[in-house]
Amino acid sequence: MAYRTSYLTHSGRFPDLARCPSRRSTIFVCDSPSEAHNSGSGRAVVFESLFTFRLAMLRHRSAPLRVEREEFLQNLSRQGASRHLLLQAASKLIYIVHYLHLTNLRPITSDQIRRAAKVWVSNREPERVRVFKPSAIYGFIGLAKKFLRFHGCLIDSPKPSQPFPHRLEKFVFFITKEKGLSAETVGGYRWHVGQFLKWLSQQPKTFSSLTVNDIDAYLMYRSEKWRQLMVRTTANVLRVFFKYARTQRWSPRVLPEAIEGPRIYGHRSAPAGPSWIDVQRLLRFEKQDRPGSMRVQVLLLLFALYGLRTGEATRLLLNNFDWKNKTFTVRRSKTYTLQQFPISPALESALTKYLRLGRPNCHSEYLLVTHRPPYRPLDTHSVSQDIHWRMRRLGIESTRKGPIALRHSCATRLLNKDMTLQDIADFLGHKDCLSVGIYAKHDFKALRKVAKIDLCGAL
Repeated sequence: MAYRTSYLTHSGRFPDLARCPSRRSTIFVCDSPSEAHNSGSGRAVVFESLFTFRLAMLRHRSAPLRVEREEFLQNLSRQGASRHLLLQAASKLIYIVHYLHLTNLRPITSDQIRRAAKVWVSNREPERVRVFKPSAIYGFIGLAKKFLRFHGCLIDSPKPSQPFPHRLEKFVFFITKEKGLSAETVGGYRWHVGQFLKWLSQQPKTFSSLTVNDIDAYLMYRSEKWRQLMVRTTANVLRVFFKYARTQRWSPRVLPEAIEGPRIYGHRSAPAGPSWIDVQRLLRFEKQDRPGSMRVQVLLLLFALYGLRTGEATRLLLNNFDWKNKTFTVRRSKTYTLQQFPISPALESALTKYLRLGRPNCHSEYLLVTHRPPYRPLDTHSVSQDIHWRMRRLGIESTRKGPIALRHSCATRLLNKDMTLQDIADFLGHKDCLSVGIYAKHDFKALRKVAKIDLCGAL
């Protein structure tokens, strides 16, 4: 007789039999126990290798879409997923299949997944073992999309088309190949120009009939929600774009030199970083008891002690570190030069702990990689959000948030150590000392020396 299993509880849900044996309602009849093990003959058996508790294994084998779930888990395993990650994915897939009402694969939209995830999170029925936080909805949605995309059944919401795509791509090619801008800068240029082109597509204007007044109207429109610095950055990017557009004869009526953003006076504000006491609090906040915390500790030290930019830290390679001489090499994002730093005892301790206990065992050449496969370098935006969240949780007051704030703190501390502006500029990877002039304005020790000079007595 074939193996028959009922894993449904009285309310029709799927509790985890391995965790809650007293609440399960499982009935099975089997003439030969080997039939269940061999029911997937010809296919790789995944659940038998994951689950040691027999009833938990039966629950996963008897749920709908067993073969499809096994194929997906196999793919995760080939990508290097750990056993813990596979167990989590396998357990969550059962809920995904149930709440999406999947007995056979069919096309599913993103909206359907979101609705199912909300029902799953809000379920408070008595047989449920765990009550998930609202943030768990993102894990449900992400795994469901991966599962359905793997089987070609995900219907992604159509993204709004980008107006004037060919002109945007030609401009991006120009600033990448001809001007040699970095990938981060090119991404920023693409976003700003793309936003302008979307606005232009909604106006009763053609590209060839644009004037400077239209550019000013766009900047005024953006100034209603954006800060002055953001509007000025947009104006600078559009000036570069319309210089290129003029060479292509796209908009002959626009004079690029006439595009101006809001006037922002240099050094008008104090340095945007937190105090060094707050930086030390931030460093002590990390317990380094988890891989993520170990990785963040390395990032915090690179930002606070060495003043690295986010992209410079995330692009560090394993072979950039010379452990014999205790130095490491950084390629600067703006100048593209190589700069060597000594490995401080604090950084050495954090790196050693991360490499031994926190970094996944993978073949990636990057020092800091994601914890989940496919292993890849960290996204700069995610790193900024991670540091920002930790500063906000500790109540650290700062004009700027994230890695850039720690870079400001590093520069301020170097100035307090009586380093010259040129030395600070060299340390931070600037081309000249003009970029660090803001710190001289707030170097009260040096300003007091200037104030004591008797200019009248020297006459």
